[in-house]
Amino acid sequence: MRCKTLADSLASVGWHCGFAVGSGSPDLVPALAESTHEIFTIACDAADEAEMLSRRWPNGVDWLIVDHYQRDRRFETACRPWARRIMVLDDLADRPHDCDLLLDQTLDRKADDYAEWLTPDCRLLLGTGYALLRPEFRARRKDHPRPASPIQRKLRVLVTLGGTDPDNMTETCLDALQQSGISAEVDVVAGQGFASLDRLRKRSESSEGFRLHVSPHNMGELMAEADLSIGAAGTTSWERCCLGLPTIMLVLADNQQENARQLSAVGAVKVIDGDNTDTARGIAEALKELDEDRASLHQMSNKAAALCDGQGSLRAILALLPEQPTRDGIGVQLRLAEAKDEAILLYWQQQPSIRALARNPAVPTEAEHRAWFWNRLRSENCFITLIEHGRDVAGMLRLDRLDTADRQGVFEVSIVVDDRHRGVGVGLAALRQIRVWMPDVEFRAETLPDNHPSIALFRSAGYRPFKDNLLHSTAA
Repeated sequence: MRCKTLADSLASVGWHCGFAVGSGSPDLVPALAESTHEIFTIACDAADEAEMLSRRWPNGVDWLIVDHYQRDRRFETACRPWARRIMVLDDLADRPHDCDLLLDQTLDRKADDYAEWLTPDCRLLLGTGYALLRPEFRARRKDHPRPASPIQRKLRVLVTLGGTDPDNMTETCLDALQQSGISAEVDVVAGQGFASLDRLRKRSESSEGFRLHVSPHNMGELMAEADLSIGAAGTTSWERCCLGLPTIMLVLADNQQENARQLSAVGAVKVIDGDNTDTARGIAEALKELDEDRASLHQMSNKAAALCDGQGSLRAILALLPEQPTRDGIGVQLRLAEAKDEAILLYWQQQPSIRALARNPAVPTEAEHRAWFWNRLRSENCFITLIEHGRDVAGMLRLDRLDTADRQGVFEVSIVVDDRHRGVGVGLAALRQIRVWMPDVEFRAETLPDNHPSIALFRSAGYRPFKDNLLHSTAA
């Protein structure tokens, strides 16, 4: 699902994405089969995978993204002739890779964990800030914040253990809920392939406050409405964290051990590990404890929410953009603004030379800027990026979505370049970067009539007069 999430995010801004998958993948992941992405199925035992891929995409690809625990440097190197760049999604750090970019969304992952497995020039994207979540989770986080104090009503518990559940742990969880004796509303998520699906349906029909959801498309809504979850330590962990949903966590696979340990260490989850009998008893005890201690449940929620903001896909997309050259040979990359950038943005906004060219020439106070910054940072209609010139932060480029009468999905572009980085094409490189990022959208920029340097910059990037003081650039 993390690959599909990234592909959906890329496709939403104009990239073309295709999937090469094993023969059973479309059945195992129905959402993939239902998507509009190109799908190429390969026999699981094919010895010439790289050659098959090169024949399928004879003109090559800008990025090959590998998300497979049985693939390593040998496969990746074999793909180099047709893949211009390679990205690997991993969370094990246990095998060598030949890639340009590696993303590992494990909590507290360190670069040293990959030191023996990667070449020094591989760029690393590490930690939960890069968790690849569907946009609905980011939107739900914004629109449905957690209560500011512990809840006092009957708990709503969400039970979700993945798409297949071969060991029938879902029924173990339901047994534990009964053993705990707590009064709760219960939502249970099951996949179409659950062997226990018929029994779960009967249980749902005979139990008050029990709702069964089969392969639902509204997981974000279910998580946002729940007070507590019983779930596995897989990638769904970051969806729950994004929505501040505390979890009684089960470790169902060896590759989940580290994830569970890290989440437990920061207090976002309670981990239950053991055979089915011990697991049921452990879950029941944890349920009773948290039902009686709502303050602890509230603390778990806050600690979970602090781990993941739902912006991982956007951060990954910006990392996938090719570095744009500048005249000094250093190049420009964009990254998403974070809380730590508030001070540098205020510094630029208070500079007389920058303020004189703004639509509102009044210098903002620190309080005014803080309110503006956090409002924009949380907005679904605004992207604030920092322009990185080599290792230095050289400016800011902001995109604000406009709802126009003639067209939807138009963005207004605002750009600031620090005085120390002017004269080498930093602004032009940043404008070229957003065109690569969003090749199919329209950008508009408003400039004051006497702001000749800004007008020249946008004209150099292909913007043309639109109306009044506006310039615009249409799809590439």
